[in-house]
Amino acid sequence: MLAHRPPDVPSHASFLLSRLQLYDEQLLRWTDMTAGTQLRDGVQLYAFQREAPWHHEVQKAIPPPVRPGIVMGGQTAPQAAAAAVAASAAASSAAAHAAAHAPMSTAGVTATVGHATMINPPMLPDDASHDEKTRAVFEELDVNGNKVIESEEFKRGFRALNFDLSAATVVDLFAKADANRDGVISSGEWQRYTEVYPTMLDSLYFRARDHWEDFRQKQEIKAARDELEAKKEAEKQAHAVHLEAQHATNTQEKRLAAAELALAEIVEAERDAKNRLLDGQRDTEAALRERAQRSQDLELARERERQRTLGHTETQRDTDRAEQNLAHQEAEQARSQDKEKQCAHLMLEAQRETERCRRAEQEAAADLQAARDREQHANLAFLEEKRQTELSQDRLAQAEMELQQRIARDRDLDARSREAAVTTDREKIRRDDEDRVLQIARDAEQQAHMRHLESQRAVEDQDKKVLAQEAEKQAAHQRRKQVEDQEKPLLEQEVRLREQRDSLEEKEAKLRNDATLFHGTRTISSTSPYRVMHERSPRLG
Repeated sequence: MLAHRPPDVPSHASFLLSRLQLYDEQLLRWTDMTAGTQLRDGVQLYAFQREAPWHHEVQKAIPPPVRPGIVMGGQTAPQAAAAAVAASAAASSAAAHAAAHAPMSTAGVTATVGHATMINPPMLPDDASHDEKTRAVFEELDVNGNKVIESEEFKRGFRALNFDLSAATVVDLFAKADANRDGVISSGEWQRYTEVYPTMLDSLYFRARDHWEDFRQKQEIKAARDELEAKKEAEKQAHAVHLEAQHATNTQEKRLAAAELALAEIVEAERDAKNRLLDGQRDTEAALRERAQRSQDLELARERERQRTLGHTETQRDTDRAEQNLAHQEAEQARSQDKEKQCAHLMLEAQRETERCRRAEQEAAADLQAARDREQHANLAFLEEKRQTELSQDRLAQAEMELQQRIARDRDLDARSREAAVTTDREKIRRDDEDRVLQIARDAEQQAHMRHLESQRAVEDQDKKVLAQEAEKQAAHQRRKQVEDQEKPLLEQEVRLREQRDSLEEKEAKLRNDATLFHGTRTISSTSPYRVMHERSPRLG
């Protein structure tokens, strides 16, 4: 599209866009363009210029969108208003003005966007009057819009409208229409020509209407096919999104299963830690009871040791008393021996006394031996009790050490249990997060699946629509073929009758000329039938 700078705009000023709007074929309305991904082949854009000191634009109504179509035969119209991006509503009026002078194959408004050319066909009603048909067909045949029909335009129009006439017949028809023989057909000459050939006019008009109806159907089918391809592409994209959502859901399910497994393992580890902690606590309680029992046994051993010590002391005192008694008895025996020596006469008595003392000494020695045996036994018992006390002390120390170890182990197990509880809570939170993400993924998958199904249904509906349009086009083509077959003999008859009439008129003119020459200066009377016939007959050159 060519743009011309107004005279009051400085040369350094650039054309700046404030926003773009495009026509959404699905929403069937104009929407703001926010991303490049909205652009498609054949998209219709509308541009809005920014405000500037030398430019102030008033928002007008955006013209209705034009459905995309393809030009017949690949031809283009020089007068077509090529406008895909406009800045104001004036573009629509300029395009409509250009539509009135477009050629047969490209009449209507054309606008190129991307790689597609859109055409708005002219309206040719069924109930048009003779003058409307004459004007419409003249504009259809006037390809270059110079207000006359040239020979090539005439021939191309008959070819485009599928008239089964020979080239000579078409040339002859053009010659009959060109009354002044200037090589072109003016609107007045065309008006007189259509009055002579009304069947030809109707055939031209309705074939032009059918031509544009066929073109409109082709446009609609092309648009429907493009829409079908777009919906297929959307269906593919929806299917890809659905597959991606399924993959994301499967991945999330695997992650959730892994999180569930990890949580189960951590819960099992926490349960084991709690069980070990309970076992350790029970072992600690048992160790405490054992330590208390060993402390009690140690106290009992110490008490027995004290008792043994007291008994050993008493035994030592008894031994000392026995030794003192033995020493006393020995002293008594010595005194008795002295007395025996001193008192001979008292020998018997001394011998008796000595015998008594010897028995007493033997008893004292026996008591001393018994005391010494008791002392030795007490010493052995004391040593045994002392060894038992030391053994109880060792056991108590070992129980104390085991108790401290179990207390430390219980503290470690308690710390591990708390850590396992924290890890379990963290894994539960992670599992809940994964579950929420999985639910979101499932919802997204469900939405993608629904969009995929909707896209599939849209593709099926659009495919049915395309098939129906193609069937309708085929039926219309068959009807047109039947009408053309019925028109052909009528057109041939009209041309043949007109040729016969022209031949008769030529013969009549020749006879009149001969009569004039024959009668010399005689003139035809005003009441002559030849004059009346001459005045009523139209002249076609």
